[in-house]
Amino acid sequence: MNVLLVRPPRRNARDFGLCVPPLGLGYIASALRNAGHRVSILDAYAKRWSWGRFQRAVAQAKPDVVGMTAMTPIADVIAKAVDCVRPYTHKIVIGGPHPTAVGEKIFIEMPTIDASVVGEGEEVAQQLLAWWAGGSIGVPPAGVWVKGHTFRAAAPPSIDSIAFPARDLLPNEKYRYLFSTRRGFGTMISSRGCPFRCTFCDKSVSGSRWRARSAIDVVDEMEQMHNQHGIQFINFYDDNFLLHRHRVTQICHEILRRKLAIEWKCEGRVDSVDLPLLQLMRRAGCRVIAYGVESGNAASLAFLRKDITIEQTRRAFALTKESKIRSLAYMILGVPGEDYQQAQNSIAFCREIGADYVQFSSLSAMPGTPLTAMGYQPQSAVNPLDADLDRQTISDLSPPELEKLLRQAWTQFYIRPKAISRLGIDAFNSGSLSELVRMGTALVRWSFDSRSPS
Repeated sequence: MNVLLVRPPRRNARDFGLCVPPLGLGYIASALRNAGHRVSILDAYAKRWSWGRFQRAVAQAKPDVVGMTAMTPIADVIAKAVDCVRPYTHKIVIGGPHPTAVGEKIFIEMPTIDASVVGEGEEVAQQLLAWWAGGSIGVPPAGVWVKGHTFRAAAPPSIDSIAFPARDLLPNEKYRYLFSTRRGFGTMISSRGCPFRCTFCDKSVSGSRWRARSAIDVVDEMEQMHNQHGIQFINFYDDNFLLHRHRVTQICHEILRRKLAIEWKCEGRVDSVDLPLLQLMRRAGCRVIAYGVESGNAASLAFLRKDITIEQTRRAFALTKESKIRSLAYMILGVPGEDYQQAQNSIAFCREIGADYVQFSSLSAMPGTPLTAMGYQPQSAVNPLDADLDRQTISDLSPPELEKLLRQAWTQFYIRPKAISRLGIDAFNSGSLSELVRMGTALVRWSFDSRSPS
């Protein structure tokens, strides 16, 4: 079959978003190509194409199958893309966290799709195309929702059997990440699943069972990215790269043994680091660690079921700074139970712990997360630096109060000489000047909005 995997265009020309590779599409492309299909990837988002140009490209390709992946914050964009490509293909299949979480309801949101893949899709996508090629006789393969058929769950694939993503099909020169330290940006995953119990975390695709690749396999992929695609900086997208200390040390030692000149970022918990580990990671090329700090208030951490303490956060950021690794704090403002002053305490906490970068957001109950069962009534709050500009948030604060807090947090942290200087250097080193301009424009607009009466 002729398969076209697509990432649709941005919502509009002002859409601010980090231009990172669609790693999930790369994995599916590799699996389908290995099964004998003719596969291509169209990343209209990275190319900043208009919707009209995107539609014309799909029409010209005449694919038998169009595949897309959907996260809840951009489900509306995917629904628009489905309608856009429907006249030009025989089959449309959707995968990813959103269809996995909502199940059969995906056919209400996107009534013209032909199937949705639930969970990890590498093996399931191969079986679905084989079923279609055979005339759709009998029941669909496990792991697929098809209208008129009963769904059967599929077992997750062995992590050691998953082929590297088909990065040769991607426009690698288009990808940028503002916080990277070198040009030539790529992403990868070294493990899947997370055993922790955070109320807001969407684990619908990879689940709670942590499955990790070997250090040799991980560094093999890093080396291939460097040698074949010129990638100089890698962002690990694992839910928790630091979960198993021994495996992290093995990866670092293997990088050093091969003298692989590459720098990288990972994500982890504040209770997972110590000074010797951080110093080893620094020698092996780690330059940024993102921590799920979430809040500077103990009661909010308990609500979110983070199972960490304020003191552990302070210690992790101090050790990270001592190791000469930059820190990124993920923060959630307006957690239920927080009043306005307590939310401001979280903003001040980011300065107190010396975070180099911060990503401020609000709390949203994604489908399939424990939050959805708590009965909160979501409200709409605007944050131009979120993927969903009009986010359905859960908070005891009113939407105007929450939006004011978010404005204050972003503008007060980043519109400072030190932060501006750091971001300018990073943007130059990573080739992300255009991303910095878009972020800066959004922040300046927000800053002026904040001077107006709420």
